[in-house]
Formats: sequence, structure tokens, C-alpha cells
Amino acid sequence: MFSKSSPSASSSPARASLVMLVFVYACQCRPATTPEVRSFIEPALLADEDITEGRFVGTLQASATTLDRTGTPTEFLTFNGGIPGPQIRVRQGDEVSIRFLNGLPDGHDWSSGVHWHGIEGYNASDGTPLTEVGILPGAETTYTFRATRPGVYWYHPHIRGAQAIFSGLYGPLIVVDPAEDELIARGVLPTDDRVLVLSDTWTSQGIVTSAESTNAMEIMNGTEGRELLVNGHLLPTLEVVAGSAVRLRLINSSITRFWRVSVPGHTLIRVGGEGGLLNHARVEGGSVTGERFDIETGASLGPAEVSLGYERGEVLLAPGERADVVLITDGVVGDEWPLRWEDSPRGRHEMWMEDGEMVMGDAADDGTRPGVEVARFRLVAGEEAPITLADGTPLLAAVGRSIDPVATPANAQWFDEAGTTLDEEMTHEEDENGEQVMTTWFGMNGVSWHPDHMAGPEQPMAPSAKSARIGDTIEWEVRNNSMMAHPYHLHGFSYQPYALVFWPDPDHATADNSAVRVPWSHDEFEDTTLIPPFASLYFRVHLSDPAGDGSAAGRWVQHCHILQHGENGMMSELVVSP
Repeated sequence: MFSKSSPSASSSPARASLVMLVFVYACQCRPATTPEVRSFIEPALLADEDITEGRFVGTLQASATTLDRTGTPTEFLTFNGGIPGPQIRVRQGDEVSIRFLNGLPDGHDWSSGVHWHGIEGYNASDGTPLTEVGILPGAETTYTFRATRPGVYWYHPHIRGAQAIFSGLYGPLIVVDPAEDELIARGVLPTDDRVLVLSDTWTSQGIVTSAESTNAMEIMNGTEGRELLVNGHLLPTLEVVAGSAVRLRLINSSITRFWRVSVPGHTLIRVGGEGGLLNHARVEGGSVTGERFDIETGASLGPAEVSLGYERGEVLLAPGERADVVLITDGVVGDEWPLRWEDSPRGRHEMWMEDGEMVMGDAADDGTRPGVEVARFRLVAGEEAPITLADGTPLLAAVGRSIDPVATPANAQWFDEAGTTLDEEMTHEEDENGEQVMTTWFGMNGVSWHPDHMAGPEQPMAPSAKSARIGDTIEWEVRNNSMMAHPYHLHGFSYQPYALVFWPDPDHATADNSAVRVPWSHDEFEDTTLIPPFASLYFRVHLSDPAGDGSAAGRWVQHCHILQHGENGMMSELVVSP
């Protein structure tokens, strides 16, 4: 992913002087080549318990539920008895109140809660170990927030998040933009609107396997499931009227798996995502042009092409990321098209013996594992509703609105010199028997931090924390110091990326000591962004207080959304004062 053309250099792998058994993980993705085809099931809408306009009140209950989703009845953890949990659909500006009841099994350390991934500004309802003490089985709490920004969001626990999500505790949250009505009426957006929650899991003998492995290599690469699910099902079929189009709100709820999504022979046109509708529609993928520059002097060394790691017309979602795309049909009744998962390079590792030493390097199959069909589109008869949508079609721009760049005032803070670093190491040490064992270490700003989910707001501040005040505008660099791609997620505030810089790999330094800067080509708000190996993400964020009452002040988590990385220390916090 995100490879750039550069002078050839040494390709020596990282080395660790230890002897160990090599753990080998092979992707055994299901479904098989001839799976049973199931009808597409949209996540059920969560009932609104309040008829007041502008207000949504609902109830979520976490519980253990036996479902047959992979061919064998299996005990999953669910919200309201389903995988995914119910779809919460509100309109921009709605006041939202969700009562959460923890009905998970007692005695299994299943204190829990709900984090509203991407929702801005309401710290007391963020659902993390920094904002609340874990909700014990049999207890309940209520989360309240205002849906200030339209977009595609989702919800999940932040306590034992990897295992909880791998076991089924996740669901979609859609905040509808009022501008959609006019764009649908104009024939720019389709009326057919589907939510696709993309996930994976691994079931065996009626249970979900552990995502809390102590195997160092599995922690490093992250746990991937062998069953790839769309809305909690294997290979569902979506019926679409021939001659029309379908809108797909995609959510990657996997704890590790990157979802490179394609419909072979067809183009996915992105109309929005984490921060709502875009100014103009976009066809993404392929490569982009950046500028190579001298690291010491800043002098330009000419253009450089950067591969994005997926083909034009596809979509790539790292864990936690979302996209709002449109697929236009051009076939006839009876045609079927596959929706496919394809592999993408992300820096997975493997180890092998070389000259009597254990060597670690890029996995030989990183980005080349066989793809698999995960859903199917079937064209059916019906009233055609063609749309006029292509790369560059005005969206918000068509209704007199725009996503404006975040201004940089003179007093803006600058979290520079890698204001936040994403760090990882693999080391070895002797155990009590004198045997060499491999361990992993993850951190932010050189600190591995593990908040106590039962300590709540009283726990000590992260040593790597950043501090700011409501109303501040921050320019921020997040630097990935590792040879793996990491999806960075900031709680509580949406930011605007404006550049990626690809630094030299320490083991593959360029002869001219250069780096490549790729400017962001459009204005967009995000909360989760994939940062390639040895690269920096630059963004601007304005610390607004949507309610105007100081509720945005508090402790906000920032972390890698490969959840085993975050839970093993690649986590810090932004402390916002009134």
C-alpha cells in the first residue's frame, strides 16, 4: 500500500537474535467457491421511542445470543440479538439518547459500554475507559449527544474492544444530511440506499475464537477472521433494479482486516463518508502525484508517483474507516455481479531463520492473498431510476453548500516534530526457564499506555497526552515510525487532512535523502485515516463545542484502530480544557 517510486536501495530485513518456532498464519477466508447464497438483509432500524421531531430515543442491550451465521449455531455477543446491531438512523441536528443495558454473561469480565465512533463533542458519552467506569453485567447507563455532522458512523464497545467486536458487538449509525433529499430529487443520488457493515470473525465448535492472543506475531499482524461477513451474513445477494443505481454506505468494523472492495468491471463512485457528503463525487484509487523534496533543505526534486495500493474505481477501508459510494448498473435483468474482497499490502510480517538468526521482514504474501466474493448483486425488473453521477459531479456544490477548509489562525497550535508518533517493536527475552521468547511492544510518542477500564476518569493521565483548549485550532502531525500501516483514530473531533509525507524507510534509505509530499486533493472531514509505513499524516482540527456548554471538554482517546495494537499500548489521549 502507498508505494512510491524511488532509487533502489538495500532490502535487508530487521533481525532479532533468537531461536523460536515460527508461527505461520494463512488466510482461510470463507465462503468457499460454491457457498449457499442468502438474501441480503439490511440492519434493522432501532425503534425511536420518542415521537418528538428532532429527538431520537432508543435502547440497546448487549447479550450472548446463539445464531447460525457461518453454518453452525454459534454463541455470539450481540446488540439487541443481532449481528450487526440495529441501525440507528437520525437526521443532522437530532438530539440522541440511547439507553444501554449490559446483559452480557456475569463472571466473564464483561463490563462494557458503547463508543460512538466519529461522533463529536460530547465527552461524557464517549464510552471509553477515560470517560466512564465499565458498565457491569446487569447495570445500565444512558448516552446522550447531538448528531451535529452528517455522515456514516458506527458504534461498538471500547472495553475489551477487539474481542467484543470480533464476537459481534457492533452496529451502524447513519446521520442523514438534509441536502440528500434535493440531490435525490435531482437524480444525482439514487433512492436505493443500503448499509453494508463489513466484518470478519472466526468460529469453531459453536464459539467465537479468541482475539486476545498472546502470540507475539499474531499480535503484531493482528487477528483476522476466516469468515467474511456482510451485515453479519456469508455471501448475501442484493437485488438492484436494472438501469438504476444503488448507494452503499460501507463500514469496516473488522478489528484488523483491511477491506479492499471491488465490483469487477464496474466503478464505485464515492459521494461521501466519515464527514458526510463531498463537494464533488470522486473516483479514487490507482496512483497520485506528489513532490519529492530534499529533507534537509526542503528543495524540490521533482514529481513522484505514489501508488495507493488499490485500483481506480475500488474502495480501500482500513479498520474503523467508512465510505459512502454509488454503484451504477448497466446490465439487464438476471445479470449478477460479485462484490469482492481483495488483499492489499499493509506491512504484515513474518519470521524465518537465516544464518542461524531469526529474521523478521515483510510477509511474502502481503497484499497478494487470493481474493474472495463476499456478496452478490442481482439485477431485477422494476421501475428504472437512472441518475447522472460521475467523477467530479457536484454534490454539496450543487445545493449551494461546501466543505470549507479549516482556517489556520495566527495563534494556531502546532503539534510538530511528529506531534504524535505510532511506534512498534519486536524484541526477545528469556523466560523463567531460560528460553528465548519473542514479545511485541506498541506505543504512542514512545510510551505504551494501557488505561484501566474500571478506573474511569480518575485514572492517571497518559504520559504521552497532548493538551489543548476548546476553541483552539491545531495543526497536527501523526508520524508512523513503523513498517506497518496503521489506521489512526481521534475521538471527539473531526479533522481535515491536508498532506501525507512519505519518509525514507530506515532500512531502505534513498540515495538523495529525499521524502515525498502528497497534498490532499479535496476538503473532507475524517476521524480515522490510514497512515502508510514510515509516513506522516498532517491535519488541521478545530476543537469546537457543539452544545456550547463545555461538554466537549475532557479526555479524548487517540489510538490505532487495529484494535490489538491500540489495546497493547498504541494509545494516548488529547486532554481538552474549557
